Amino acid sequence: MPLKVVVADPYPVTREGIKKVISQYTDLEICPDANTREELFTIVQRTRPELVIMETSLKGEDTLDFVKGLKLRKHDVKVMIYTANDDVETVDRYLEQGVNGYLCKTCSLEEFIKAITMVIRHRKYLQEYLSIRLQNRKNDTEKSKVRSLTKREREILSLVSCGMPNKEIAINLGITERTVKNHLSNIFKKIEVADRTQAAVFAIKNHMNLL
Repeated sequence: MPLKVVVADPYPVTREGIKKVISQYTDLEICPDANTREELFTIVQRTRPELVIMETSLKGEDTLDFVKGLKLRKHDVKVMIYTANDDVETVDRYLEQGVNGYLCKTCSLEEFIKAITMVIRHRKYLQEYLSIRLQNRKNDTEKSKVRSLTKREREILSLVSCGMPNKEIAINLGITERTVKNHLSNIFKKIEVADRTQAAVFAIKNHMNLL
């Protein structure tokens, strides 16, 4: 029994093109398509597809909220974003909401088919150049966090990454244990972590344990 797919895009020509490709290159069963989020939700409720291919610019409620809600209500549905939007921050936000694939409309036919195949086989797909840009963005964010630390904070974080407790850090640096705790509180805020373990991982990942 073929898996069902719903295509959602504001432009009829795009929807027809996607459906034509799917019918030629896959064994998926094509359900009625949609041009708004409200229409898409109704179709998903009625047809219960295994895969939704959607553009981020659909009219209606916020697309991110829609994807989040869809994933919460339909845990088994796969969502592949096929869009003109290649903003890396946007890509990251959709990935956080659990989309199974993100592909831009600049991709080749071969890559489009590859993405669909991987997604329906329960694998994630992110277009390569988006993956590179996303990693570069994350690296820049990490470097910015490191630069925000004072010399003393870097010293303390380095010692934390070596497993040293506050009392030993205080003795090592010739400061009070209370001062160490205050510095750690500021460090946690700057690098956006919740505890010593996460702070140590951050330090090791950014080679601060070698200071």
